[in-house]
Amino acid sequence: MFFDKKKEGAGKTEQAKAVVGYDLGNSYAQISYWLPGSTKPETVSQVAGEEDYLIPAVLGRVSSRDIWLFGRDAQTAGQDGQAVLVTDLLERACKEEAVLIGEESFDPVVLLSLFIKRSLSFLTPILPIQQIAGFVFSVETVSRPVVDALMRAAALLELPVQNCYVTGRAECFYYYNINQPPQLWTQDVLLCELDENGLRTYCFGINKKTRPAAVIIDEQHFEEIQKIQSGLEPLEEKRSGMLLDQKFCEAVAPVLAARSVSTIYLIGTGFDGAWYQKALALMCSKRRVFLGNNLYSKGACYAAKERLVPGSAADGYVFLGQDMIKANVGIFVVRRGSDAYLALLNAGTNWYDAKKKCDFLLEDEDSFSLRITPVDGRKIKEVSVTLTGLPKRPARTTRIRLEIEMTSVETVKLSMEDLGFGEFYPATHRLWEEEFVL
Repeated sequence: MFFDKKKEGAGKTEQAKAVVGYDLGNSYAQISYWLPGSTKPETVSQVAGEEDYLIPAVLGRVSSRDIWLFGRDAQTAGQDGQAVLVTDLLERACKEEAVLIGEESFDPVVLLSLFIKRSLSFLTPILPIQQIAGFVFSVETVSRPVVDALMRAAALLELPVQNCYVTGRAECFYYYNINQPPQLWTQDVLLCELDENGLRTYCFGINKKTRPAAVIIDEQHFEEIQKIQSGLEPLEEKRSGMLLDQKFCEAVAPVLAARSVSTIYLIGTGFDGAWYQKALALMCSKRRVFLGNNLYSKGACYAAKERLVPGSAADGYVFLGQDMIKANVGIFVVRRGSDAYLALLNAGTNWYDAKKKCDFLLEDEDSFSLRITPVDGRKIKEVSVTLTGLPKRPARTTRIRLEIEMTSVETVKLSMEDLGFGEFYPATHRLWEEEFVL
């Protein structure tokens, strides 16, 4: 099988360009950025000189003045009865349901893009939108509707859509980790996130027996363990804190007993206050514990940098998260007279980002094979693809255009087109599609 080499546009100049990591949840957004010449990302604060990173993810419609407010201004106007609030912006955009306010109807994706635009106003004095070379959205759960909604919003904002990506928070945790000093993550690393939606834990571990080394993050969700409610009387607040401290210890202790955890990160609004005294005693025994709120957006910055210029800290590691392809997919071709392996899809790539297009010449009359190489212990296999109805031609006189993408984390979709071979064997432009499970 002969390979037609195509130009690929990756440029080394991307290394000197700015990137942005944008974490978006139901309640808050955070924005981090990495400027050329800087050694690490920084996070945008709503108040200069303070670590005020959490931007309320809400819009407020002031009909009397025909304006939209966002963030804290929207919350205040809503509490005063001056604005109608729109929350759950990403969820609404994914459902594609119109937002009705009075007699007015609004496109949810337009509202999502409006919030993102307004929130980026905190960043604009430091980094104008037109100077952003790479942009990564961090979200709790990645799905096709989430990706589509955010990409549509990015297009409306004229962000560099070709370099815009959506990642899960577990992947942002991975990128944040491997860009920290190695002594912090040579053993397992535990991330605990606590808010009104419950406690989520992510445990980062490395399987050094594989090449590249496989990083796996185990996730758990404890919906019953939630942050202390605001507005409680002092005595009730103290009792709630003691109960939460006990429940948190019960959730975390088994992980610390079973894993060699050297570093723990505590994030989320649930860790405001000083209720976790027993938990601190448990966690701090021979471990380093960090408290903060901007880990995901900084991790998204590291992910954006890696996508623009692959390499650096990620060399030698592959992240096998829930959304990641667990196998390499390739095809054997003849290049410049020698046999060569052409990688089509790489393990450790988000399934919704995984796609490639190439042209090649068929060796056989109407078929070719793909090599599937799992990185999770499964056996290597070959998948044979037959192009039924292809005109009979001599070997190496049929050019096929192959497009490959993932429709889920396990399902590969192939699209093929007959391009013929010049005037001698005219193209029929016949199309084939096939799917298989990795």
